Amino acid sequence: MKEIQILLPKMGESVMEATITDWLKNPGDKIAKDELFVTIGTDKVDSDLPSEYEGILKEILVQEGEEVKVGHPIAVMEVSADTIVHTEKFEIKETDTISTETNVELLETKSLDGKSFLSPVVRRIAAENGLEIEDLKQIKPTGENGRIRKADILKFLKKDEKPIQQKVSTKLNLNIQPEDKVESLPRIRQIAAEHLQTSYQIIPHVTTFSEVNVTNLVNHREKIKEDFQKENGVKVTYTHFIMKAVIETLVEFPKFNAWMNEDELIIKNDINLGFATALPDGNLIVPNIKKVNDLSLKEIIENVNLIGNNAKSNKLKSTDIQNTTFTVSNTGIFGSLAGTPIISRPQVAVLALGEIRSGAGVIIVDGKEELAVCKMMMLSLSYDHRVIDGALASQFLTSLKKRLESVA
Repeated sequence: MKEIQILLPKMGESVMEATITDWLKNPGDKIAKDELFVTIGTDKVDSDLPSEYEGILKEILVQEGEEVKVGHPIAVMEVSADTIVHTEKFEIKETDTISTETNVELLETKSLDGKSFLSPVVRRIAAENGLEIEDLKQIKPTGENGRIRKADILKFLKKDEKPIQQKVSTKLNLNIQPEDKVESLPRIRQIAAEHLQTSYQIIPHVTTFSEVNVTNLVNHREKIKEDFQKENGVKVTYTHFIMKAVIETLVEFPKFNAWMNEDELIIKNDINLGFATALPDGNLIVPNIKKVNDLSLKEIIENVNLIGNNAKSNKLKSTDIQNTTFTVSNTGIFGSLAGTPIISRPQVAVLALGEIRSGAGVIIVDGKEELAVCKMMMLSLSYDHRVIDGALASQFLTSLKKRLESVA
């Protein structure tokens, strides 16, 4: 038998840390391969993680409610000696410390004297602070079998550490009356708020609007919806037609289907289209449909329905929310005329759909323009001004508008 450490897996391109929300197993419990053993919470979704290995949970390194960074150990498992273990490179980013790409070697037993095991997190902290073996030998271990724990090495380093400036609370001293109702934001909303605030502070947002006459689209949908459902077994909505048009427009303008990573623009080949859907508690989440470039209208609807149903029944996987390349947010279903959506890093653009309503539109009668009552809708495109300028955004919206107005 041998002991290995279980790392927090990568949960998404912009997710660097997560919270342990629930341990499904206790130390000493047997865990089968692919058996769920811990629930991890991110700003996107809570996910139950399956075990890559069969063995016994020996030690829990991160307690419930504690945050941990991607690539760091969360537990120790005992597995058979012939178990093949995987290593993976993670980019570890520490606030106010050295930023470096570290190869986390989980399975090589490193020790001071051939007996005392040094965990990857202890080795990393030692390396980042320039500690040698002789320094580590001065640390008084408190772990099992003389093991140096993270708390031990941090306590050792604290001797020469300068006082850390504490975060100043920005909570206001409000006049709250006894009859007022005070509610704490759910954890998922708190983390989402931090993520969106960071995105808004880093990305120079610009929003461009376009009004679209969707009368033809509305009439076309009304005309085919019953036959379409009979032939395909799925219900078609206005949003499905719009998503199809957005995909075609992204193929035409690939710069919108991209990620911005500091000074690098990654134009993605595959379109992973994100869309908002509701969770059982009423909160919204943004999963995506993978590789939608060439999907038919029927295939788009089937994928949207599948992911939507999984969200409602709390069956979304972490992969369902990873690697989104462009997002469509239909705020119009809630009665919104238009909006200025916030881009989610590392994406470079997001499209909001307004309410389809009756309004004045121009139609051509006998070659002349006339005002008529039409079905109108506002499109709001927020984009990263470091990557996209107003001219390109207007071209994108104009092309999308033509596609929507020409549906027949």
